[in-house]
Amino acid sequence: MIRSSKHILKYQTKKKNNILFETIKLIKSQIQCYIDLICDNKLPLKKQLSSKDLSSDFITHSRWKQLCYKTASEIIRSQIKQASNRRYKSYKKLYKKCFDKDNKSKHLRFTNKRFSELNLKSILLSKYFRIPELKNFSINIDSRFFNIKNTNNHFDCFIHLITPIFNGRRGLTINIPFKHHRQSLKYKNWKLLNSTRLIYKNDKFFIELIYEKNTPNLKNTGKTIGLDNGYKKIAVTSEKQFLGDKLPDIIKVIINKKRGSNAYKRKLINRTEYINKELKKLNLFDIKELVIEDLKYVKFKSSLSKYMNNKLAYWIYSYIIRKLEILCEENGVLLTKVDPAYTSQKCSNCGVVDKSNRKGEIYQCNCGLLIDADYNAAINLSRMGIYGIHSHENLNFIDFH
Repeated sequence: MIRSSKHILKYQTKKKNNILFETIKLIKSQIQCYIDLICDNKLPLKKQLSSKDLSSDFITHSRWKQLCYKTASEIIRSQIKQASNRRYKSYKKLYKKCFDKDNKSKHLRFTNKRFSELNLKSILLSKYFRIPELKNFSINIDSRFFNIKNTNNHFDCFIHLITPIFNGRRGLTINIPFKHHRQSLKYKNWKLLNSTRLIYKNDKFFIELIYEKNTPNLKNTGKTIGLDNGYKKIAVTSEKQFLGDKLPDIIKVIINKKRGSNAYKRKLINRTEYINKELKKLNLFDIKELVIEDLKYVKFKSSLSKYMNNKLAYWIYSYIIRKLEILCEENGVLLTKVDPAYTSQKCSNCGVVDKSNRKGEIYQCNCGLLIDADYNAAINLSRMGIYGIHSHENLNFIDFH
């Protein structure tokens, strides 16, 4: 398992702060220079280059030049991937326009010509590629440039950083103090890796430490439970655990705030903190498998109102799933993702599939079952884990209540 904790660097003296700012300025300028050279085809796009092949516009330290080039190439590769995705979507729309209602092709020759242009070499010159301009940025540094020493003083640690600013024949070194916080204390017994991330954001400096620990073995004994993840409740389990029913109220407050304002940003943080707090309550003590719906490729319905689609956009499903993956990994629980088809429409008592049985948050079946709709879906998910995913359609239902 690998985890990280971010620390703000705010305890250094004014002189050290100026050196740190100058260091960030040099690194940022050199990375931007390499980005521009790569985009102008004056430098090749590779994972690494020797220092002899790199210009020294801002930094003359050979190792720092290599690190700046590596960071620049990673940024360019990321932009190329985004540009190719944007262009693919554009060509996909063009392709659909080539067919009329009867699926008869028109302008197909033109479209095939456009499709033949889809290659990575032309992306840098296409309108879909945007040359990155660094504002806030981060850079990964390894043990060649820093080391951390624990102290018994007022501060918890000092980071010994070698800067690209030359002091004679060597780079100028500075010792920057910082303190641990509540989150980082969780990793006290973990192994600190020989790499870190230096972050410059909103005129503030941060250091992100990376820790490693052996992943616990998966449990051989315990229960298999289902978890239904929804908008109105963050999580409902087949063990009758209901979490996060206040999320819709928090999202409603976010929507009413002006986008980009300080109040808007605070509410986004509150939403994340609330999700973390609720998911920590999830009981995984005697659980060996957690079954959830795979909603990654499920799109919002076009029939929903613009306001409802806007609310769903603040649901952050991917973040919730990532937190569940972390919790399961730390507790040795197997996380299984299954097809969400009919899990909320099927009766957990008699097995009948009827869309009309679900009325809002209530599921009512003709067999007499009347329960929470999310709880009903969680029971169906748990059975898919116990009896196998493909047995969901033909299952002899057992009374779980």
